[in-house]
Parts: sequence; C-alpha cells; structure tokens
Amino acid sequence: MTVYVVGLDGADWSLLRPWAEEGHLPAFAQILDEGVSGDLQSTLPPVTFPAWKCYSTGKTPGKLGVYEWFAYDRSTNEISANDASDFRSQEYWDVLADHDERAGVVNMPTTHPPDSDAPEDVLTIAGSPANERKQFTSPKSLKSGLLQEIPDYRVKPDLVLDTATPDELVAEAKELFAQRFRAATWLADEKDCELVHTTLFATDTLQHRLWDRPEKLRDAYERVDELLGDLLTRDDAEAVFLMSDHGFTEISEIFLVNQWLLERGDLAIEESDSRDILGSLGLTEERLKWLVGELGLVSFAQSHVPESVQRFFPSESGRVAIQDAAIDWDRTRAISLGRGPIYVNNDAFPSEETAQEFTEELAADLERLETPDGIPVATEVHDPANIYSGDRERGPDLVVEYTTGVDAPESIGGNVFGETTEWLATHRQSGIFAGVGKNVSAGTSDLDLYDLAPTLLHLLGAPVPEDVDGDVRRDVLTGEAADREVEQGPPTAKDARGVGAGEEVEDTLRELGYLE
Repeated sequence: MTVYVVGLDGADWSLLRPWAEEGHLPAFAQILDEGVSGDLQSTLPPVTFPAWKCYSTGKTPGKLGVYEWFAYDRSTNEISANDASDFRSQEYWDVLADHDERAGVVNMPTTHPPDSDAPEDVLTIAGSPANERKQFTSPKSLKSGLLQEIPDYRVKPDLVLDTATPDELVAEAKELFAQRFRAATWLADEKDCELVHTTLFATDTLQHRLWDRPEKLRDAYERVDELLGDLLTRDDAEAVFLMSDHGFTEISEIFLVNQWLLERGDLAIEESDSRDILGSLGLTEERLKWLVGELGLVSFAQSHVPESVQRFFPSESGRVAIQDAAIDWDRTRAISLGRGPIYVNNDAFPSEETAQEFTEELAADLERLETPDGIPVATEVHDPANIYSGDRERGPDLVVEYTTGVDAPESIGGNVFGETTEWLATHRQSGIFAGVGKNVSAGTSDLDLYDLAPTLLHLLGAPVPEDVDGDVRRDVLTGEAADREVEQGPPTAKDARGVGAGEEVEDTLRELGYLE
C-alpha cells in the first residue's frame, strides 16, 4: 500500500473550489466531499525556494539556511543561486528510510543536484533545473529504468515560455503532468515505495502567465483532475494528499524594491555601457530567445550555451537582475534578494550600532510606503528572529511581508512603481491542503506548511524529529493514527553539502521569469 502526496505548485482554492463545485473537477470534488481540506499557510516569503523544503523538513528557513532563490555571503559580498546542496536538514523521507520504509520523490523543486549520499531507500527523480540529458536521479541507476518506462520523460519544458502561445503552454503542461503521475505510479509499482511525492510545477508557470485566461487554466487542471481520478481508484492508494507550496493572486502593483533603494542612495551601482550598446543594436534577451525557439535549438541552448553568455544580453525592458548588476559594495548599505529578504551591508557603517539604527529606520520607511493608489506596500516588515527558528545561517536582516497582490521583483532599471512583466499573477501565503483515505479524517482543517512532514511521519508510524517546527495535526487523522502517541526521534539537522549547481539554477530562473 502507498501514501501518495501530490504537490501542485502555486495551487489556489480561489480557482479550484469553484471549478470543483461546478462539476469541472470531479476528482477534486470527491476529495473535498469525502476527505479533509483547508488552507495551507506557507512560509515567508512564499516562494518555491525554500517553501518546498519547508514542507519536506517541517522546519522554518532559519534552520535550513535558505531564504529565497539567492543567497548573500557577507564575508565576500557575493550573491549566488541556492540549490539542493545548500539546505541544512534531512527530509521526512530520509526518516522513513531510516525505519525501513521506501519513499519516492518526483520532480520536486529543491532536489537538484540529486544527493549521491541519500539513503538507498529514497528514490529521487529531481525537478528543475535538473536536465534529463544529465544526471537527474538518485541513485544514478534509477535513470535508465525510468527512461525505459517513460522514454520521452522531460524534467524541463522544451518551449520558450516568452514566445509560446497559451494553447502551446497548456498542451505541453498536460504532457508533463501525465509524465509526473506515471513516474509516481512506476515508483510505487516497480520500486515498492510506501510513500510517493510528486510535484506538478507547470501549474505555477501557467498561472503566472495565463491568470487572465481562466479557461486555459481550467483546461490544464481538468487534465490534472483526470490523472488524480485515476490515482484515487488505484488498489494500492492507501491515502492521497494534495498540497501546494503557496497560493496565487493577481498582481495589483509591481514594486521594484532595489530601484527604490537605489534612488534613496542605499544601493549603489557602478556604471557600465556594454548592455546599452547591445540593446541599441537590437541584440536583446527577448530576440535571442525568439531566434532559438524559431530554429528549434532550445534543448541545445539549455545544454551548451553558458549562463554567463545568456545573461550578458540586455532585456528590452531595460531592467537588470540585481545579481547581474555591478554593485558598488563600498557605497551599498542595503540590498534585496527576491521577494522579501533584505540584507544590510554592515561594512558600510562605522559601527554595529549605526547599522542597527539604519535597519530599524529602513523597516519603518518600508512600513510607511504606499503604492500610487494609496495601498501599503507591505503588511509588515519582520525581524527574522520573530518568524524564523534556528541560528538563521546566512539569514537576512529584514523580511518584508508584501501586501497581497504587490509583486516585488529584485531587478533594477525603470520606475519604482508601475512597471510590467510577463507575469500577471504572483504568490500569496495561503495555499491548499486536502487528503482522503485510510486514517484520514473528514471536514475542514487549516494547516501550516511545517505541519505536513511531522503529520505524514506520524501517519506512517515513523518517529517525528525533535527539531521540527511543525506539529502532528491529529485533527486531519482518524482511527489508530489519531489515537497513537507521537514518537519523538533524533534531530535531522545536517551540514550543507555545497555541491553547487548555481548556474543551472540561474538559467532556469531566467526561463521562468524570476530574473530579468
């Protein structure tokens, strides 16, 4: 028997519940009618990195050492992309493996590069930015078996997102959905996995770009529903859980936080004319992507064109990812990496006291800041010590909780407010949770992302690590699992491996629109 966890990246009840109630998603409706469901509160900031690892470890970013897609090294003033090797914790399937239960993990972001030291009873098919032309499984031998079963298996889409039509995006997403479910059931059938997690990442990609076309999104989710319906009828499906790493909402305003810091004088950039020259010649990132797509060279470019070459071409918007900017660290006092974390450059201040005073003033200014329509930019600006546990290795100095609907990309160039991107919708904290099956209750329960790992471990009869931040949620369980005492296990903290796949991560972020 197998417990299946289906991760729907960015899934939001504002879409799914009405469609289920209208009869478009019968499998979702079955779970809602027969099982337990509710909102799932994500981490801050609610982004893919580190949210998926917060789910799989039951810990806040403070214990994981990863807060966004990028990290800032205070000792060298270097900005680098995070990958799986930077997380400082085992995952709940590692605990299952220690207790002789086999687990399979399919396509979850944050699983690349695959861990060569993973327990033999944890079978991983890595998610993007892994590449099926390279090593993307753990153990390595898993790759050949997977490709024999699913010869056309793809880790990443082949389409150039910026040039593909909505119909093309949906059609490719449907193919990838089917591959993810097929890989999950193959792990259960052929590899005897008692737990299988599979992530559908394309739901996030579609929602960013097609939020104004709900009929296209519904078409994609109807395919998910068909696959989910097949899963529910499997004889081995002891329980099926649905979850998302965060929710989704329409963008009401774009706030370029680093441009705001630049105009305040808190961020300083060295002058460079190289990108302006290329732009004047029409050699832009968008034109390069179009040409690659027209020539059918997407796969070749992904494999052979260095990220350093791709990032050299300017965007037609004039914006530049902060990671590509020539930052003058002698004059820079603060910088934002992604949609939430802000780092203060202590070396730019004469003392720790003056740096702390600046940090407090910056937080106050952000909390007072409003959009041109008079909407607060931030709901709250947090001291990381108040929202994260652990020693907060490589942690930020402030975490901005942006107002729902305010998107805050890290790029510079353009106006502080009023810019547009290819994204029409962005993340919000409230995602989805649902479950049905043996020892799963019925009704409504709202959970935190951190609760899933300890709850699933307890359901499967394994001990719960003493250093998790979430709780075993007995209200979503029934029968023997709800009555049984929680067994506490040893902590699962570990050192980061530091393998490094940063360029591959940056490539993928640009393809998805997370970077200019």
